[in-house]
Amino acid sequence: MRTGVSLKEKLLSLIFPARCALCGKMTAGGRRVCDSCLKNNPPQARFRLLEEPEFSLFCVSVYAYEGQARQAILQYKFRGRKERAAGFAQALTLALPPRWQTVDVVCWVPVSRKRRKERGYDQSELVARKVAKAIGRPCRKLLEKVVNNQPQHELNAAQRWENVRNVYLADNKKVRGKTILLIDDIVTTGATMLECASCLLQAGAKEVFCGAIAESLLDI
Repeated sequence: MRTGVSLKEKLLSLIFPARCALCGKMTAGGRRVCDSCLKNNPPQARFRLLEEPEFSLFCVSVYAYEGQARQAILQYKFRGRKERAAGFAQALTLALPPRWQTVDVVCWVPVSRKRRKERGYDQSELVARKVAKAIGRPCRKLLEKVVNNQPQHELNAAQRWENVRNVYLADNKKVRGKTILLIDDIVTTGATMLECASCLLQAGAKEVFCGAIAESLLDI
């Protein structure tokens, strides 16, 4: 069974024990999810087809956005718990189909400059960079958020689609002809993922795959 833990990480864990991404407790062997959380909140590949009139694409996530996983993600995003990125990235890497691990480049759904300055980091970027390192692919900033729009979680399903229109801009020179893995933290309606993927495809990307830490199927 794959654990997603390299020999280097196992050796480092002898000196600097890893911590569980969900509960924060120390783990053995460099693993990023402890035995208790594996039992109660096991990560698993959750494939979902995201659709809009022009195109569709698949997204894989590893947690349902509820319970302990939801609390861990909220702490990661809003309470400075950056160390949890490693565990989320490890779980997501294990869920990626083999073909998705041979992309040309990994990128992420960016937050605005204002939000990044307030938070001190971009949560999706941290996970994307660790996933890219795990699969041996480069990680590049291919998208920029050019409009500081209203947070998606404050809106209903219909409003979310309109809220992300023309919010992102792709770097054509870096995107053209590339197969891309796009990373975000949470996928709900899929509006943000589809808008970003659309930007990448319009900029000349050959193909786009999507990965997220968690999916929310709430009736919004």
